[in-house]
Amino acid sequence: MSNSGPFGDPQTELRAAIRGIQDAVRELHESVVRSVMDRNRAEAAATKIEREIADLDTKAALAEEASHSDVAAELRAERDRRTAELVDARGLASRLAAAAEAAKTGQPAEEARLLQQARELRARFAASAGSTIGGEAGLSEADVLFERARSKTAGLQNEASARAEVAASRGPAPHAAVEQTADQLLAALEARIAGGHMLASTPGPPGASSALPEPGPHSTGEAALDAASQHTWAAAIGRAAAGERAPMDPTQRVRIAAVGTGNIFRSAHLPAYPDIAQAQLVAFCDPDPAAQKAVQKRYHELMEARRKQAEERGDQETVERIERDREAIQVVGDISEVIATIKPDLVDICTQPMLHAPLSIQALEAGINVMCEKPISRSWLESQRLIETVKRTGKLYQHNENWLWDRDWYTAKKLVDSGAIGEPLLMFLATAHGGPEGAGRFWNSDYGGGGALLDNGIHAIGASWYVSGLDKRPTYVKAAEPFGMSIRMPNRILDGRFQQVRVDDDAHILIRFENPETLAWTTAHVEGSWSHRDSPDTVVIGSTGKILFVSEESRRYAVVIDSYDREARRIEVSGPTWQHWPSSFYGEILNMVECVRNDTPSISDATFGAECSAVVGASYLSERDGRRGVSVEEFKQFARGIAEQYPGDPAAADNALVDALLSAVRT
Repeated sequence: MSNSGPFGDPQTELRAAIRGIQDAVRELHESVVRSVMDRNRAEAAATKIEREIADLDTKAALAEEASHSDVAAELRAERDRRTAELVDARGLASRLAAAAEAAKTGQPAEEARLLQQARELRARFAASAGSTIGGEAGLSEADVLFERARSKTAGLQNEASARAEVAASRGPAPHAAVEQTADQLLAALEARIAGGHMLASTPGPPGASSALPEPGPHSTGEAALDAASQHTWAAAIGRAAAGERAPMDPTQRVRIAAVGTGNIFRSAHLPAYPDIAQAQLVAFCDPDPAAQKAVQKRYHELMEARRKQAEERGDQETVERIERDREAIQVVGDISEVIATIKPDLVDICTQPMLHAPLSIQALEAGINVMCEKPISRSWLESQRLIETVKRTGKLYQHNENWLWDRDWYTAKKLVDSGAIGEPLLMFLATAHGGPEGAGRFWNSDYGGGGALLDNGIHAIGASWYVSGLDKRPTYVKAAEPFGMSIRMPNRILDGRFQQVRVDDDAHILIRFENPETLAWTTAHVEGSWSHRDSPDTVVIGSTGKILFVSEESRRYAVVIDSYDREARRIEVSGPTWQHWPSSFYGEILNMVECVRNDTPSISDATFGAECSAVVGASYLSERDGRRGVSVEEFKQFARGIAEQYPGDPAAADNALVDALLSAVRT
């Protein structure tokens, strides 16, 4: 009696067995790559700690010279702690290097064993069926065993080649033949990465851990990589295949071109650059001749002032650096010139919001890292196209939300994380002033996509998320009574004449941030206003106390108030280094420079910027629907629904979404 059903069919069983061998060979080769990747990450981490130790030594010496012996002692204590960590990091790197070598050494024998199994199966089938194996199992032996590995590698190489064709700043990418064996592909990959810094930590949601895996039976990644990790792995290999460098040499400076040199760049970004030795401004890009002259004048004034200060303290190295940078700076009128002739490592985009996403995408496609002023884009739909480009190109992007490096919020974040007020429950953040009435473009949704909430309230949205904890996500939004999203002062003198306001000049919203795993939540009340402040002053309230900010005698303090309304602690706020001085713009620029130098994602990435934009969109939707609470996901579905009405015309979809949302405040 013959067996019926799939499990009794010898052909089915043998095909399944050969597919199992195919999977085993694929896992074998990918496990070797992952072992090498783990080793490279560990070595990069150890090198980074070494640089940090040297930096702490330098700062301690400077503090001692400045008679700050207490600060010097703290820095040396931190250096000692980091030195102990370095011992562990080197040990881990050594163990992972041994594991990677063992994986590569053992690969040929294991592969030969699997090949022999495949040959035996084919012979058994031929003997029993009298024919060659058909279908998938009937492929040639090499195809059966290497089909998946080859197709994955070919896909990565094709992606890298496409990027290289777009990038005017790079030559054609080397394209290995698809018929290479997995061993050859691995050897070529290791040769390209030249020295082993293939991957930095895998980017994930803001605040995600980047800890290295401990060696063990699963250190080669037996569990399937999630989609984000697979994409990052692919992008990293694509970068290597395209001839792009991995983490930079510690002595190499990041070459930066400024794109858009208006007031925000000249007054906020530009003054930070002379004090960041790791960065070199190589070009100013602006189509406006007047703006070009203004930024050159401001740049030379700043550089001359820093040069004199360096001379006075006998810092000849800084003097020489400033003089070289002043001579090398270039001025161009279009980002295409930046891409074709300047070829920077990073662009600093400070244009009108309508250009944020298009210029960012253009730079990313050309293989250039990007940091861009807030808001991330004019419409949330635009931000999704930007995120897709970041993923596809594998380049780094920072949403420049400077409040994450602001001394108030940086200090508050450290206090909250230390448990100074228990669990954070509620916060009020007010960003309010009378309005940018001298700048008509701020009031035109064609340029900005919105009004006060998208312009200055976006700061408070990002900061409230940051302090709440980036393990949480914005989930629900409500336009808050009694003002909600509105036009409070509708008749204003804009560009010298009375005009009707057509964007929100006042916004009061509630945001719920939730941890998807623990379901813990924090509520924030945000005011973004061009019609002066109505909400309570800024405060962070926890389960055992609160944090407020006070200014006394030209000093700024974060004050912890306990549950009995007593002052429990008073800390002078400081920026993201041991010095008191650095501004939030200095902090965000330095952060991105170091991210580029270490090939690691910024804490304020494109997803962070897009989620903040989604909160703004949900706020309009809440106002439009009678100020009911709406989920952020509901807004996203609303936006996608509008996009579906304009297939193949993303610009029209962007305009339609902006108009639909602003209808909530226009009468």
